[in-house]
Amino acid sequence: MTTEADLGSQAREWLVLLNSGRASAADHAAMERWRRTSAEHAKALAEAENLWALLGQVERPAAIVQAMHRRKRRWPLPLASAASLLLALWLTPPGWHADVRTQAGEIREITFEDGSRLQLNGATALDWNADADGQRRVRLYRGQVDFQVAADAVHPFVIEAGEARIRVTGTRFDVNLLGDQVLLAVSEGHVQVSDSEGTERAVQAGEQIAWRGGRLQSLQPLDAARALAWQRGRLVFRDRPLPEVFEELQRQQAQQVLFLDAAARELKVTGVFALDDPQALLRAIETALPVKLTHLPGVLLVSSDG
Repeated sequence: MTTEADLGSQAREWLVLLNSGRASAADHAAMERWRRTSAEHAKALAEAENLWALLGQVERPAAIVQAMHRRKRRWPLPLASAASLLLALWLTPPGWHADVRTQAGEIREITFEDGSRLQLNGATALDWNADADGQRRVRLYRGQVDFQVAADAVHPFVIEAGEARIRVTGTRFDVNLLGDQVLLAVSEGHVQVSDSEGTERAVQAGEQIAWRGGRLQSLQPLDAARALAWQRGRLVFRDRPLPEVFEELQRQQAQQVLFLDAAARELKVTGVFALDDPQALLRAIETALPVKLTHLPGVLLVSSDG
């Protein structure tokens, strides 16, 4: 299921590509086919075009101009304009108003008044309500959290992450929100979960389950080496799509990533990397995969190289 946010992201990618100076006639034709796919596609593109036109009346941010001057590199004006657009679009990420937030590359542990302990990965944002109609509630807007919930049978602990609903009274588990996908990995106790369609399941210690497009998937054995690797300072990827890899990478460095073509999106990554060395992962991706990484101030453009 493609969400409105997904369509908006895809529309912005089309605009950046078509204004980058490297788009072919085939790219223009492909964009037109994408626009005609549905009324929702056409609406998303129209909204992106309106914002593009509005931002075109504003001078480029001084930070971008200064950075380009220091590096003494001349990027084509369309690419610089694209970077300005992207920086404006991402200026207010999900959860910017949240009660608890971490910056990219920051891992922090907090303890709530009920005794529950949470370890937050980088670029994570959540709200906490200690007494919401007799429940303890967390709303996760983005990021990844290791929950150690203090036992309290009278006041259940409820987590909302996208379309995922998780209900416990006391246990330990990890919740990873990536785009419209949520992964729950249970290491202790058991958890009750549900989705937007009312499907419910019980997840035991040593099991994991995912939501994709708001729907619960099948139960799987816990892959702790991958799902919990960040707690040991590692990033572990096993045949993971490149967009998911970059989304995890963005938790460690404040740089937005934009894909310029579908071929790059289809590439996959396998490997183990240090959490605190994102540049090593970037070097490995560019060396091992047929991709080109274009670095702009605050933005990384990813395109296929072949």
